Amino acid sequence: MDFRQLESLVAIVKHGSFTKAAEELFLSQPTLTGHIQALENKLGTVLLNRGGKHVTLTEAGRMFYEYAVNILNTRELALYSLAQYEGKLEGELAIAASTVPQGHILPGLLTAFSQRYPQITYRINQYDSKGVVQAITSSVMDFGFVGTKVCGSELEAAELCQGRLVVIAPPDGKFKELQEEAISWDLIKEVPLILREEGSGSRTLFLEGLSAKGVNVDDLKVIATMESPETIKQCVMAGLGIAVVSELCVQEEKRLGLLKVFYPADLNLTQRFYFVVHKNRVLSPVARAFQEFTLEYAEALPKPC
Repeated sequence: MDFRQLESLVAIVKHGSFTKAAEELFLSQPTLTGHIQALENKLGTVLLNRGGKHVTLTEAGRMFYEYAVNILNTRELALYSLAQYEGKLEGELAIAASTVPQGHILPGLLTAFSQRYPQITYRINQYDSKGVVQAITSSVMDFGFVGTKVCGSELEAAELCQGRLVVIAPPDGKFKELQEEAISWDLIKEVPLILREEGSGSRTLFLEGLSAKGVNVDDLKVIATMESPETIKQCVMAGLGIAVVSELCVQEEKRLGLLKVFYPADLNLTQRFYFVVHKNRVLSPVARAFQEFTLEYAEALPKPC
């Protein structure tokens, strides 16, 4: 096997497509196919499922893919050590992030990192927290940012910062005259509630807090389940119901008086945000620089943020 074959495999997995991988590598599709066939012949096994709309890894392919990524990253580390081009890093970072970190942590982090390494580009994919974990475990993405503690023997999670979950309500109606910052669960439990989707870190934390009070999700008056915090905010402003979201998401709406924001007085809803890495993966120079920078950046973040 050679590096071209490994690069071909990694590009196909990245895009789920022979056509897009060929475009990235500036190869003809027959050449790319030849690389994969030669690699599979050398290994004596099939690495890719070619049927269906997207190309996926076989079980043997999943086992081999992580080694392929590590081999290519080790090559880059060797070149980096020989050339010693610190400050001249080039390449792409693939980052998986759940909704809140993507919207309220990554912008500042990526801007600061880009000022130091302007030649690096980014591919950001949004998942829920469970999806981020799967993307890192499967080596599809380099790093992850989530709003819940992750577990797994292959992963490490470093805490970045903290934030509270808050109850948001429309500025008119039942909650208009309330001036208190805190609100009891008993006061809001009969109001229609908009929940985040399953797999969301904020949803998990909220339901765990309710469970500690003996409240089951079936006891809630759930009127809708949504993925997007922006959609949730708009629905709350329109009067569909109330919701529990990260305080990071509603700073501007609170300042402008578009939403009433309350802290649940009888629920411990402090959310922690984490930077997720794969323990066993050999990092490319770009990835190593980003990991080191992110951990330094986290030291400067206020807690709670």
